[in-house]
Amino acid sequence: MDLLRCTLFFLAFLKVSALYQEEIGLNDFTISSTGHGIPALIHSAGSSILTSDPSSDGSITSCTIASRCTETGDFEWRRNVCTTKKDGSHLIVTGEGDNSFTVDQIGVIRAWSGRKLLWDSPPANIPASKLFMINAGDRKIVCAAYGATLHVYNAVNGRSLAILNADNYVTGDKKKAWLSVFESGNELAGLVATVDDHGMTSGKQTSMVSLTMTGEQTIDVGEPVSMSHSAEPFLAKTLEIEGFGDEKNVLALTGRDNKIVSFSLSSAKTSYSTALDHPLWTAVESVKPVDKNLIFVKGSDNRYSPEKVSVAFFSNDGGKAWNQWYGEEDASQFEGSDYCPAMELMLSYSKGTLLAFDTSTKKSPLKSLEVKGEAYANNVVMMKFVDCSESSATVLVTTSRLTTMLLKLSSNSKESVKADVVWSIEDGLGTSSSALFLDATDRVVLTEEDEAKVMSKLSLISRLQGQVESTFELIQGVIPHADTRDDNFGFMKLALLLSQDVHRVWGIPTAGKNRGDIEWSLDLPEEAQWHSLVHGTSNSPSIVHGINGGTHSPFVLVLSSGKDELTWTCIDGTTGEVHATGSKSVTSPVVQIIPVFGGSGSCRQVAIVVHEDNTTTILPEDTKSKNLVLDQLTKSPNGFYTHALNREANTVEALKLKKDGTGSIVQRVGKTTFSGEKIVKVAYPHRDEIVQSPAQVVGDDSILLKYLNPHISVVITMSDENVQDTTTDEVIEALMNEKKKKAGSKHKRKPMGASQQPGDVSAAMAGDENKSNFFLNVVDNVSGRVLYRVSHTNASVDGPVAALIVENWIFYTFLNSKSRRTELGVLTLYEGMIDKAGLTPFTSPEQALSFSSLDRGSSKPVVLSKTYAIVQPVTALGVTSTRAGISTRQILIASGDDRISSVSRNLLEPRRPTGEVKKHEKEEGLYQYTPLVPLISMMSPSYNLTISGVKHLISTATALESQSLVLAFGGPDIFFSRMSPAKGFDLLPESFNRVLLSAVVVGLAVVVFVVNSMSKKKVVKQGWM
Repeated sequence: MDLLRCTLFFLAFLKVSALYQEEIGLNDFTISSTGHGIPALIHSAGSSILTSDPSSDGSITSCTIASRCTETGDFEWRRNVCTTKKDGSHLIVTGEGDNSFTVDQIGVIRAWSGRKLLWDSPPANIPASKLFMINAGDRKIVCAAYGATLHVYNAVNGRSLAILNADNYVTGDKKKAWLSVFESGNELAGLVATVDDHGMTSGKQTSMVSLTMTGEQTIDVGEPVSMSHSAEPFLAKTLEIEGFGDEKNVLALTGRDNKIVSFSLSSAKTSYSTALDHPLWTAVESVKPVDKNLIFVKGSDNRYSPEKVSVAFFSNDGGKAWNQWYGEEDASQFEGSDYCPAMELMLSYSKGTLLAFDTSTKKSPLKSLEVKGEAYANNVVMMKFVDCSESSATVLVTTSRLTTMLLKLSSNSKESVKADVVWSIEDGLGTSSSALFLDATDRVVLTEEDEAKVMSKLSLISRLQGQVESTFELIQGVIPHADTRDDNFGFMKLALLLSQDVHRVWGIPTAGKNRGDIEWSLDLPEEAQWHSLVHGTSNSPSIVHGINGGTHSPFVLVLSSGKDELTWTCIDGTTGEVHATGSKSVTSPVVQIIPVFGGSGSCRQVAIVVHEDNTTTILPEDTKSKNLVLDQLTKSPNGFYTHALNREANTVEALKLKKDGTGSIVQRVGKTTFSGEKIVKVAYPHRDEIVQSPAQVVGDDSILLKYLNPHISVVITMSDENVQDTTTDEVIEALMNEKKKKAGSKHKRKPMGASQQPGDVSAAMAGDENKSNFFLNVVDNVSGRVLYRVSHTNASVDGPVAALIVENWIFYTFLNSKSRRTELGVLTLYEGMIDKAGLTPFTSPEQALSFSSLDRGSSKPVVLSKTYAIVQPVTALGVTSTRAGISTRQILIASGDDRISSVSRNLLEPRRPTGEVKKHEKEEGLYQYTPLVPLISMMSPSYNLTISGVKHLISTATALESQSLVLAFGGPDIFFSRMSPAKGFDLLPESFNRVLLSAVVVGLAVVVFVVNSMSKKKVVKQGWM
């Protein structure tokens, strides 16, 4: 009875955690970036900031414009403003409010109101050189210059007003161009000139043309007026119109001699030029008219990397000469700079520190002001004022690592400026190239104060007090908390994302209050050629199926390769804490990195670096790490194998590492050369993959034995037309010629490349219009041999290619240029089959008890294949991962319509029958084969979200078998989701009644108590009888 009471008491106060089905999807998050490079064009549209990324010559390096909220920095929208993504260039100007106008690489002008398209023009089929938006009185005009042709449109409705040819207004044999269109006295005026091959022109070669609006749809063109009073040559692309009201002046740069040319657009005025003799300039970057008598000039010094920026002001009191003034020479080189005329304030960054200068004195040196507040930003590459008034201003700052900040400035005196960071955004996340999950469950980070508290709790009184507190916590913990459930169910993961472009690593928690926020970041050397995250180990002692070399260790080794040096950083990936750093000089390029875990030296995570000259480097370079690697080589009786992939030579080389005294040596085992082809994609099995069963039972009770070789890789190659293949086998070529003679040149044939023997693989079957140009090769990385090869025709060279290995399945996609759809190939690899009568209590098939990749006879798989079609381009493939591999796997597909879809693996089974489905096939869950794979919206983990440009899909398991965590990245959007591949079979349903269950348990306990009491009374009564 006492035992029953104790049990009931324990159950009543037991801390219970449960996950309800309605909670699924609530913990997803999306991190969106602008999707373009460093923003160099800023427009404040009310409560939003519009950004894009034009280069210094006026062209733009992407097809994207984006908008963020000015107050919070939250991402609002992003649009592709190009007709095609090829070349990816556009020009952009802004109008009133959130209106903007763009013209793409084929000359299509588009008008936007925020993200909404208002109108677009017919294509001019040539790129535009200039784009102008002018308010002429109550009329709004948009003009695009296509070389010598100027197209004029009504900015409100997109109606074409005029098409003007420069040949009618200037003469000469040189090419003509429209330099500018501007407002002049509530009307329009344009500058047209002849330009030489170097982009130079002069006032003598320039004419001004008046454009008078005579109606809503007509424009009268006046007689051209020559600017012959100015003979100084200048660069046409640097021309600026300065001045306010009716009086306009031209400002331009002369080029090599660094002069400013200025002349009036009235023939009665003369022209003049001023030398830009700033002592720290090697080139002039920009000329910005501030007002009628003030010019702000930026110059750069390319002797530094990155380039340093210097500024100068040129003021004019109404005469011909311009007075130049700037800061002191030793303090006037900056990382970025901009000017606010209303505050007469110049802001600059130098070595990460914000500097402010008062320009009201208009003389050298500039007066330095005290900056109050923290506004640190290292390596600033862009700095622009968003708005500027007499008392306050806001400025947008972007660093070389694509960290974007908005600063708010205020000044109540001429002695200081207060700067506050309104928000800071990591746009560099949109360039992430690799990522991994770390288990952050029950992570404990002890500081020195925490360690002192732990030591104090070892006393007897503290331990007794701790027991009492634990009892109260047990009673109070009846109702589970969300944070506790995240720990219990293994949802506390930390995603590490690495960007090769901005040289930075970020740590982002996937659960808890701070999910989706950047918890820490680590800057890597910007001069490095590449970076790599090293985590886990190559082979785990507890291996069952697959490599399974993952580890729950939080330690990550980050490698950065410079010109002649390897830099390593050992970090705790869950906190971002740096434990150790170091560097090693190298003389040969790196071809492979092998992870090894368990070190006790500078870092528990160790890496074996294999070089091109067959030498190895062990990092960290300490004795304990070296002993760990040597011990690993000693414990590998069959050899420690790896491989090297050479994309330039298009080869895969199998290597063997052996212990050699106190070091290691690398031996070549085998090599495969893909002659006449180029490697476009490589895929490997997931190191943490769990295989639930090594066999598959089919509908007729026979058994298919899975081919589970953890050392295979998929190497996708495409025919390289620029490489002439000289390795064609003469016998094969003679047989092919004989076959073509018999069948005729129009007869379709199967490409021999699909059945070539391993070794020197050749795709030289030229001469047939239907020859294959896409090859999938299953390569054994231990022997270096091709185990299987399949080919396809009409693969698009520019289309995306994706590949995935899951257990014994191989998935790959490519764009078919002929059918204009994506083809999805599926391969399943088997060792063989056991008939339903082949395995009984009395009979068993003969099977080899060992497997060797070096055995040519037994190492090849039996391959089943099928090809499907998807209507959308596929940019990435992934698969869900679960704790024990029991749940049905879902294949994740990132498509070109900015969506992530999931498809059941059973739907892609290569054994789907082409004819009528038999009974045993139905029992197995097979469907009749149809080539088109439907991407159902209700099976989309990203539901109605736009997830653009996904290049990678990774997943990890949780403590619940039904749950899988998925991360999509590689494009401007990062998406995290928690999925249920086989639905929530271990989750409580939404209709779960906890009160009723508790009442039933209590009722059963009462019944047990009553029955137990009655039983005891009956026993006592029988004893007295």
